[in-house]
Amino acid sequence: MLKTILVLGLVLQPIPQEPVPPTYYAEQLDESHYKSVGEYELTAYVSTGNACADGKMPCEGVTVASNDPKLWHKCIFIEGYGMFYVHDRGGMASNVIDVFIDDYSAAVQFGRQKAEVYIVE
Repeated sequence: MLKTILVLGLVLQPIPQEPVPPTYYAEQLDESHYKSVGEYELTAYVSTGNACADGKMPCEGVTVASNDPKLWHKCIFIEGYGMFYVHDRGGMASNVIDVFIDDYSAAVQFGRQKAEVYIVE
């Protein structure tokens, strides 16, 4: 988002603001906005250089992939990991969430885990 300064009728150059992470507003919500969808298996994936299914490039700490239709395009909270946005789909079962990680060795170390998942409404 850009702000424009108006001084004495003159429009000066726009001032860029720092981008707000997609989950910023979700992090401000209390637990009444969280709807439990159950326990999911977590895996990790790394970039192939391609965009996600929704056209956005994956971003560590933001992007996850899921084939569960109730999670598509949703902001989710993964217990123990934080807020993410389901930007992508993958070749996994619907009870699996694939977390995007930039570093290959970190993705391998992530392995397979289980965690409670909530949709942030």
